[in-house]
Amino acid sequence: MLEKNYLWRIYWRLAGVIMVCVVIALAVVSFFSHRVFDRELVPETEQKAATVGASVRALVLKATSYGIDFSQLYGVEQTFAEVFEENPEFAYMAITNTEGNVLFARGTEPIGARSHFRNPVVLQIAHETTELSKAARVGQQYIVSMPINDDGKPLGVLHVGIDAAFVDHVLLEVLLDVVVVLVVSLFFTLELLNFMAGARLASGLGEFARQVDRMRSGDFTATARIRANDEIGRLLRRIDSAIDHLNVRYEFLVGELQDKLRTATAQRREALKPAQDALEGISKRLRFGSAPEATDGDEMNLNRIRAPLFAFILAEELTRSFLPSYVNQLIVAIPGISPQVVIGLPIMLFMLIVALGQPYLGSWSERVGRRKAMLVGAIVATIGFAGTALAYNLYDLILWRSLCALGYAMVFVAAQGYVLDRTGHQNRAQGFALFIGAIMVATVCGPSIGGILADNIGYRLSFGVSALMSLFSILAIMRLPTTEVVLPTGKPTRGPRMREIMALIVNRRFMTLTGLAAMPAKVILTGVCFYLVPLYIVSIGNTSAMAGRMLMVYAVMMVLIVPLSASLSDATMRRDRYVSVGLIISGLSGLLLLLSDSFLVLFGVVFLLGLGQALSIAAQSALVAEHCQEEIRIYGNDAVYGVYRLLERLGNALGPLIASLLVILWGYQGSFVALSALVLFCGIAFTIATHGSEWQPAAPAHS
Repeated sequence: MLEKNYLWRIYWRLAGVIMVCVVIALAVVSFFSHRVFDRELVPETEQKAATVGASVRALVLKATSYGIDFSQLYGVEQTFAEVFEENPEFAYMAITNTEGNVLFARGTEPIGARSHFRNPVVLQIAHETTELSKAARVGQQYIVSMPINDDGKPLGVLHVGIDAAFVDHVLLEVLLDVVVVLVVSLFFTLELLNFMAGARLASGLGEFARQVDRMRSGDFTATARIRANDEIGRLLRRIDSAIDHLNVRYEFLVGELQDKLRTATAQRREALKPAQDALEGISKRLRFGSAPEATDGDEMNLNRIRAPLFAFILAEELTRSFLPSYVNQLIVAIPGISPQVVIGLPIMLFMLIVALGQPYLGSWSERVGRRKAMLVGAIVATIGFAGTALAYNLYDLILWRSLCALGYAMVFVAAQGYVLDRTGHQNRAQGFALFIGAIMVATVCGPSIGGILADNIGYRLSFGVSALMSLFSILAIMRLPTTEVVLPTGKPTRGPRMREIMALIVNRRFMTLTGLAAMPAKVILTGVCFYLVPLYIVSIGNTSAMAGRMLMVYAVMMVLIVPLSASLSDATMRRDRYVSVGLIISGLSGLLLLLSDSFLVLFGVVFLLGLGQALSIAAQSALVAEHCQEEIRIYGNDAVYGVYRLLERLGNALGPLIASLLVILWGYQGSFVALSALVLFCGIAFTIATHGSEWQPAAPAHS
């Protein structure tokens, strides 16, 4: 018997081989690309220095043409300063006379520069009459030397120093971009494999399992359906052919017995009685005939949601690393509101709309249908992304981002409902693993690629790319099945009522879980990752691409640690301890900036934040069902979880606001530290509050 798990093992082995081939190919391409860039970068930078130096030399020669003595030129150092402002890679500029003595200089003189200037080879440059430039490594700089020659009369040499650290930094940036593209390519490849082969394999294996179960239960009714032209499809066609043959033989046997009974005498009828009894027994145990035309199994329909969800979430995640900087470009003065708060307004409003909208959009998506709700949401978000790309100022930017938020909430709750409708107790965890997996992969790929795009094509065109990704998600949503799955025994979901919200807000047990765990975790997530990290990295002279890489570190930690922490917390049933440890680690993250404000320390901040969030996030919602059973009995599951999610998402909205206010008071570093200290306090308070015997693991409920 061919087992479904065996076929899945074969698929993952093949996928592993493909991934290894992709890794090797990308690694080779990345290695040679980096070597080419390394080889070409210094000559290109030297050529730029020669071009800029030619402009400075022209000014010098123009001044000397008016009869000003070469050694008495005025304003040369100021000209050098202007060059430095426009070209940060230049660290030193100097003009020497024909003996190699420095007449004018600006910047940091490299060690060994004076002896280099007196080198006979360098002194000979002054006698050249062509547009010659020679470069040499002197100390920690690349010195480009050019002749200053007035109609054959040598005056001196112009030297431009390129900071070697700048070149090394650019090479490091390129290397990091190559690594980011490598990681993102791997995730994209896995998603494409899942989209092209995984979904079809899941469909085929699901249909194969259902067919085997039908035959095992004695159901041999024939179903008319089109089979895929692959190995599983051909196997299913052979099974269909065998079932058709069985039905023909059964119908022939029934017809032959009926014909004999019609023409048989009484004695002959008695002789045929055992055959008639045996046939009746077969008809009771087994089913033959034809069944209604089968539709795609839920398993295939469930897998179809991954591609549109991945494309849509990716469209939003692309903007994470550069949205605050883009807002800063369009900022307008709002009386009574600090610029730092204004920058956080679009992020805060986005989170607030999602928080308030999701509880009520769930029931709306049930009424209109999940597919239609996703289509409407994706169209609204696409308009929002396109409008954001063309935004004139902060006011219309807020309008477009509000449309993005509304569309995001619609698609998210409809996709979540799509999974719920097509899963039961046996495969619900598998369904949500697919749902969360698509989001996590988009979270890994989006910020890093978005940062690279922003640095290379600009913020507006990057939002245009997000609009295109959202448009692709619309095309993928249109391929979803038009028939909706209606659960006959399920009650329609509803948003929490105001009296339920008020009752739960003053409930000590519920607010211990929500106010000390769920909300602080979301506050530090959005405050640090969505607001502080993108702005702080740009403020210290780095790029949006670097901000994207930082956010990628957080996402990778979530992808790697969340499944492990979820399984361990379920196995030990001490979920409250995982939440405590996660909150405390998250709270310690920003305190690292008390040691240093270096870039490596900031990496540690994001790493610890990702680790802490990954440890606690899986166990938080499970604690609600574990320790709020009485509240669920009184108010209902929808109400309790609705209020929990509402307050959790309000934490998302409060994060940028709190972070921006802290920036006003104590700057970026102080904001990191204060926000982390707040979460650390909540983590310690949660640990103390859940230490008593009443927080011991509850006995499993029996239905």
